[in-house]
Amino acid sequence: MFNLKFEIVSSRTVEGVDKENKFVAYMVQARQSRIIDSEPANVERRYTHFLDLYNGLKKERPALLNNISFPRKICFGNFDPSLISSRCAGFEVLLNLVASESQLRDSVAAIAFFQDVELNEARRLIGEEKYDQAFSVLETGFKLLSKVYTDRSRVVLSALCRIVACAGCSGGALAGPGERWAQLALRRYEAVSDSDLLLMYIPLLHTCISIWETLGRDKSKLVEELNSLRKQGMKVDSVPSLMEAIDNLSTSV
Repeated sequence: MFNLKFEIVSSRTVEGVDKENKFVAYMVQARQSRIIDSEPANVERRYTHFLDLYNGLKKERPALLNNISFPRKICFGNFDPSLISSRCAGFEVLLNLVASESQLRDSVAAIAFFQDVELNEARRLIGEEKYDQAFSVLETGFKLLSKVYTDRSRVVLSALCRIVACAGCSGGALAGPGERWAQLALRRYEAVSDSDLLLMYIPLLHTCISIWETLGRDKSKLVEELNSLRKQGMKVDSVPSLMEAIDNLSTSV
């Protein structure tokens, strides 16, 4: 399944609030390598993100990184084109090793590298009630995670449900674009049996019912599903919100 290829397709210098905060942002592209991938995933990462990934992997799986030479950190000359080019090559080697080794892909360090930048930005935007911007960031993050992990892995399902939760928090403003993600989440849950992941299912159903109501959709099947779960002895009322349920779930694979 994991015919995954990483490439650093571009870089740019980002100006901070002062010259000392200036840094290089590297555009990471993930795409399927054995087919024509018309929808590659693109995210930006800084040198420090790659360094954290390398150090984390070195700590978790040192034997698998024996042949990796990571670009060293320097105090001056970080914006020299030859250095940036050299770093891009080194980053690609590291990422493609991660793509080829399931033990590296599933590590805490890798999940943090692929997930945390977009997740933290989305959380900030949600806290500021900028739901439309957060929604877009979450879509970007989900696209990358879906390239790296399986459809029903914990990290991918959590990312998918977070998009739905963001739509649910928007007071109906994102019900339209959120509907297709909600439908996808419901389909993904048809084959989920992991008890931890099922803790998100009832809050997901409640959020979907709210979205369906906003859009004037028939919610009867969703209500029937909740009633069925209630008859099975599951608690379906006074449950955490979908966002809370996601935050309470560990995002290990």
